[in-house]
Amino acid sequence: MPSSIDTAARRVSPASLGAFPDLFIDYCTDFDAVADFYPGDWQSRTARRTAAESAAQRPADRDVLAETLLAQNERWGLDASTRSHIEALRDPASIAIVTGQQVGLFTGPLYTIYKTLTTLQLVEEWADQTGRPVVPVFWVEGEDHDFEEIAAAHVLHRNEVVPLSYAPDVEDNPGAVGRLALTDGIHDVVDQLDEALPPSDFKPAVMEHVRAAYRPGTRLEDAFAQLMRSFFADDGLVFINPDDARLKALSRPLFRREIESPQASAAQVGAAGRALRDRGYHAQVTARPTNLFWLGDDSRRALDWEEHTFRLRGTDRTFSQSELLDHLDETPERFSPNVVLRPLMQDHLLPTAAYVAGPGEVSYFAQYGGVYEWAGLDMPLIHPRASVSLVEGKVQTVLDKYDLTVADFQTNLDPLFQNVVVDTMEVDVDALFSEALPQLHQTLNALKPEVEAVDRTLGASTEAARSAIMDEMESLKQKVVRAEKRQQDEVRAQLRKAHVNLRPAGTLQERMINVLYYLNKYSPALLNDLRHALQTDTSAHQVVEV
Repeated sequence: MPSSIDTAARRVSPASLGAFPDLFIDYCTDFDAVADFYPGDWQSRTARRTAAESAAQRPADRDVLAETLLAQNERWGLDASTRSHIEALRDPASIAIVTGQQVGLFTGPLYTIYKTLTTLQLVEEWADQTGRPVVPVFWVEGEDHDFEEIAAAHVLHRNEVVPLSYAPDVEDNPGAVGRLALTDGIHDVVDQLDEALPPSDFKPAVMEHVRAAYRPGTRLEDAFAQLMRSFFADDGLVFINPDDARLKALSRPLFRREIESPQASAAQVGAAGRALRDRGYHAQVTARPTNLFWLGDDSRRALDWEEHTFRLRGTDRTFSQSELLDHLDETPERFSPNVVLRPLMQDHLLPTAAYVAGPGEVSYFAQYGGVYEWAGLDMPLIHPRASVSLVEGKVQTVLDKYDLTVADFQTNLDPLFQNVVVDTMEVDVDALFSEALPQLHQTLNALKPEVEAVDRTLGASTEAARSAIMDEMESLKQKVVRAEKRQQDEVRAQLRKAHVNLRPAGTLQERMINVLYYLNKYSPALLNDLRHALQTDTSAHQVVEV
């Protein structure tokens, strides 16, 4: 089958999109400016070899890790390539390239896919540069308790965004959302997806994979992992679910350190945040003692440190330090890391040489250097995921017609529409009024001394008249522009079509639209095409025509 991508990816400055924080932009394009917040330059071969050497020495028990991963991946379809990669983790020389994401409905927005593609691309690159076995790992984050955050997906239908929402009767804090079993209500959501996706040669296969994964009784994390597995069959992607008693047991030393020094990691995060703000950047994380949650049978609650006592947030239940340590020894699966400890748990368990991160995560890691030192761990290199805009033919036609680029489409469409309308008007309004205004000023300049000769006090009246005339001329100019706008309904419709596709609801396409829309229209082979079209130099936003 011919590739659906006919041209090489075009590179766009991330700053030009108006969608990324300065810290992330500098990390991508001017690393020296932020180097003291990170372990090394993510593009440096020397830094990569150093990170690989450190990572290879890290995991405490590779055999338990491998056995756990084999058991977990059996649930989601363990192919020969994945088995081989898991077995490779037993090798003390092996390293991992890791990424991860929350268990969003139907895999969530496109950025989940771009994270995965970047991870798979880096495996061969790092193997060549380090001479080590390299394993791609995806961290299935299902321990969060915010159900609404993962319960929606969005696809396009006739240039409109169609929201798909799975909304069973769930408590405000249902515990680890990944554990929740899908109800019969998932049938309605899958049917809505089926209705939103237009008929195509690829739709039967796409919907078969969705229906096989998202079935009543299946846990959300299992449905997510199974659908992801179907996207990347035979690529050897290893999935890891941290919500596992065996992995939590391996993580005891990290959790023990946090319980014994409940204020230390938060202090490190806070200090780094202040340093970032002093430098003119934002602080992504506000930490508080401690950085652990308690996973109950029906909730996930933060453990707050209150003067020698740990309290379950929102309850009257408390633990002494010794009680909590006893629970850690007996039931480590009751403990869940927050946003600060999650990457440390990951890198305690895995030989992580590099983590493929989104813009927000890149900002998180700027505050984590001290926490890694406190935990006795070396932070992996942080590699920005591919940031991508997919431009369909119908959208490229609009861009070509008006000589626009993806970067011209910002959050609000109105300024762009104004510019395009002015550029395409048959009358050059700016030139017309620019030519007329000097003539008016010249006339008033000549008139003013004649008026003042009659009555000197009338000079001020002349200037007032000048101001009024200029206001009226500007008003007239805007009326001409608005009249032309009314005649440009087709232009607005075309620009709106492109805007919905490139910046749906004002955000980047990759942050909202689900991959199923594109797989249905262009074939599941699109993922492999993207893997070859995208560059691992992710310092720029990449634009791909499909």
